[in-house]
Amino acid sequence: MPIRRKISDVDIRLLRIFKGVADCGGFSAAEVELNIARSTISTHMADLESRLNLKLCHRGRSGFSLTEEGQFVYECTEQVLSSLEQFRSQVNTLHHHLTGELNIACSDAILADPQFDLAQALTAFEQLAPDVHINLSTNTLPEIERALIDGRTDIAFAPLHRELSSITYQALYKERHELYCHKLHPLFNTNPVTEAQIRECQFIHPGMQTSGAASKAMLDLNRSATAYIYEARMSLINTGHYIGFFSRHYAQPGIESGELRTLMPESRFYDVEMAMMVKNGLQKNKVLDVFLDCWGEAAV
Repeated sequence: MPIRRKISDVDIRLLRIFKGVADCGGFSAAEVELNIARSTISTHMADLESRLNLKLCHRGRSGFSLTEEGQFVYECTEQVLSSLEQFRSQVNTLHHHLTGELNIACSDAILADPQFDLAQALTAFEQLAPDVHINLSTNTLPEIERALIDGRTDIAFAPLHRELSSITYQALYKERHELYCHKLHPLFNTNPVTEAQIRECQFIHPGMQTSGAASKAMLDLNRSATAYIYEARMSLINTGHYIGFFSRHYAQPGIESGELRTLMPESRFYDVEMAMMVKNGLQKNKVLDVFLDCWGEAAV
């Protein structure tokens, strides 16, 4: 039965709870995230399913999962909540006092890069807009791109592996990536290391479309595992069975402690431009404009 009544505040609240449950992967995890008792969450979910006349999820001994209808409602919910936030941001442009949210997404490990000084910009922004809620997250590049395009993220900082027509990019600085192995790996104490030996090693691929320079550096390597997130990749490296690429700043502590070694840095390396990204054709967003001013001043 289609929805014939107007969408109310109660519906929006129930949709927020539904999104929280879906994001957490179940009622138990959502109990802490939403600060709502599990029994109350169950009641709210049943109420939402009744209002929509749809079964949104499976829950039981087999675990939690969205139904096909639930997945569609989840995607629609993301669009609705994003539109509401855009409305709030646009209304904020009428006031001198800034409120609302600023959603910032960063790629893996960039926050620890000494060349990336987000803290200075955030400090200046907080002084100008203390009542703005900042959501800072890290994710994979494909998810960051989707979040920008969907309006779930206002601004992002990530490697410039590719350029999409719907996103504007501003290059920031270059970051060198080199090939590493752990001290348990057979090549750690091998000198010299040859190309033939490198090609025989089990290699961890980042699992995404990379820049031309990165693809060239990975040419002919024996792809035996896939891990985008640095922490996951390093877990594989630490077994002593794999080699993989990392940015210099991320691998430096391992080099200094004697846990890691660079392999053929004169040939197996690539440079990636780090970039600031915003969606093309954004409507006026005073919160984002103020942050961009703070970022520009911090970068000087």
